[in-house]
Amino acid sequence: MAGGFGTRLRPLTMNLPKPMVPLLNKPMMEHIVDLLKVHGFHNLTSLLYFQPEAITSYFGDGSTFGVDMKYTRAEADYGTAGSVRNATEQHGMKERILIISGDILTDFDLSAALKFHQEKKAVATIVLTHVKNPLQFGVVITEEDGRIARFLEKPSWGEVFSDTINTGIYILEPEAFERIPYRREFDFSKDLFPLLLEEKSGLYGYIADGYWRDIGNLIEYHEAHLDALAGKVQLNVHGEPRENAIIEKGTEVNGALLYGQNIIGKNVKISPGATLLNSVIGDDTVIGSGATLEDAVLWDHVAIGDLAYINHAVICSNSNIGVEAKIHEHVFMGERCQVGEKAEIMPNVKLCPQKQIESGSILHTSLVLEDKWSKALFTNSRISGASNIEITPEFTAKVGASFGALCGMGQYVVISRDSDPGSRVISRALTSGLMSAGVNVRDLEQSPIPLTRHDLLNGRQAGGVHVRKNPYEKRRTDIIFFDSDGKDLTSTKGKTIERYFFGEDFPRAPYDKVGTIEFPVRTGEAYRKKFHQECQY
Repeated sequence: MAGGFGTRLRPLTMNLPKPMVPLLNKPMMEHIVDLLKVHGFHNLTSLLYFQPEAITSYFGDGSTFGVDMKYTRAEADYGTAGSVRNATEQHGMKERILIISGDILTDFDLSAALKFHQEKKAVATIVLTHVKNPLQFGVVITEEDGRIARFLEKPSWGEVFSDTINTGIYILEPEAFERIPYRREFDFSKDLFPLLLEEKSGLYGYIADGYWRDIGNLIEYHEAHLDALAGKVQLNVHGEPRENAIIEKGTEVNGALLYGQNIIGKNVKISPGATLLNSVIGDDTVIGSGATLEDAVLWDHVAIGDLAYINHAVICSNSNIGVEAKIHEHVFMGERCQVGEKAEIMPNVKLCPQKQIESGSILHTSLVLEDKWSKALFTNSRISGASNIEITPEFTAKVGASFGALCGMGQYVVISRDSDPGSRVISRALTSGLMSAGVNVRDLEQSPIPLTRHDLLNGRQAGGVHVRKNPYEKRRTDIIFFDSDGKDLTSTKGKTIERYFFGEDFPRAPYDKVGTIEFPVRTGEAYRKKFHQECQY
C-alpha cells in the first residue's frame, strides 16, 4: 500500500510521496521491501496514487532489489480493501496475499505470522501489537486461540478496552476477496473485518513481537530515526561499521568527533572539529569545521557551515545552513532552503521548500506561503508584506503585543484603516495584540491617515497605527506606525518593537488589566475645525 499523500509529514512530503521519504538514507518503502524479501515474499505489487513516478522510477521492475515488482495505479478511491481487490483483478492474483503499508517501520517476524495463519486455517489474519497509547489505532481483543472477538476503530479513552492494536498488516485468503465488491469503495477495518466477524468466518489476530511504528507525523518520523540509531529496530543499513558510526564509501570524516551512533552516507565531507551525536547524514553532504549536530537528520546534498549548531531537527535535500547558524529542536526544513549566517530558527518551526532566512535573523514561526524571513520588520516607520501571506493575523497580533510593550500598560493607542477587507482583519488582530499587553485602543475604524495623525495631537495617546492596502502593489498590506506626536515612529522605537517581537519577551497583562477598546466620535469634525483654524492664519 503505497498511495498515501503524507499530509501530516509536510514539508517533507511536498515533493515526495510518503513511502519515498528517506529513513536512514533509504526510502521507507525500501525497508519494507527488505523485510518482505527476508521472509520469502518476492512477488510484490505496489498500489500507487500520489506521485507514482517517484516510486516506479526508483524500484523499476524490482530486480535490483531482489524482488519482482508490479504496480497498480488507482483509477478511483475504492478504499483500502477495494483498492487491493482492484489490484488482484488486474494482475490475476488468486493465491494467499500479505498486505503491508509502505510507510511503516517494523521488523516483525512475518514468517511466524504466516505460520500462525496457516495453522489456524484462517480466512484473514490481522497482525497485532501492543502500544502505550491506542487512541489513534484500531483496538482489538482476541480469544485464547487468537480468534478476534471484538475491535473498534480509533476509540476515545472511554472506549478503550485493550492496548492491542491493528498494525495494518494483513494475511488474506482468496475467499476473503470474494466478499469485497469490485470497483466499489470498501475498507478493511470498516467493512471487511466487521463482515467476517459477523459471519464468524475465520478472522484471527496474531500478536507479533518486535518493533512497529506508524510514521504518521513529523515527530514520529524523527523518533523513528532515534529508535533505529539506538538499536530498537533491526534494519538493513548500507555502509561499513566503525566506532560510533556506519559509514558508506567515499566519505571523509577528517578527524571529526563522533558520539553515540551515527549513519553517514556516500561522499560526505566532514571537516575537522565537527561533532556528531546520534545523527543521520545523507549522501554528498558537507559539514563545516566546528559544526555540532545532535539527534539531527540530514537528507542528501546538504551544506552545513562552520560552527553551525543543529539539534533534534530534520533538514531536507539541497538546503544550506550558514556559518554559526542555529537550528533548534523539532525544526523540519523542506528542500532547497537557505539559512543565512548567524540566523537562528527557534523550536517547533516548519519551513516549506525554497524558503530563505536572512543572515542574523531569528525565526519563531513556520514559513508556509512566505518566500523569505528577514531580520528586520521595519522599513522606516512601516511594516509591509504580502497580504494574508506575510502579513497574517497571527503575525500582526504578535506585532501588536510588541508595540503594546513599547507603549506601556494602561496607555492608549489610536488605530485606523482603509476600506479594504484585509485591512479590517489586520486592524482587529493588532487591536487584540495591543489589548493583550494591557493597552487601551481608540479605534477610528475607516479613516484617512491625516485624521489619525491629528487625533494624536491631543497628547493623550502613546502612539498610533494605520493599516492599508499598498497603493502601488494591491497584493501587499502596509502597517504604518506613528509616534505620540503624530509623526512617523522613530527608527529607535521601531528597533525596540523588533527586539520585543523576535525575543518574544513582551509582557502579557493580568486578567484584570487587559486593555479596553473605544470608538471615538466626531474625529472628522475636530479635524475640520482645526483645519479651518489653521487656514485663517
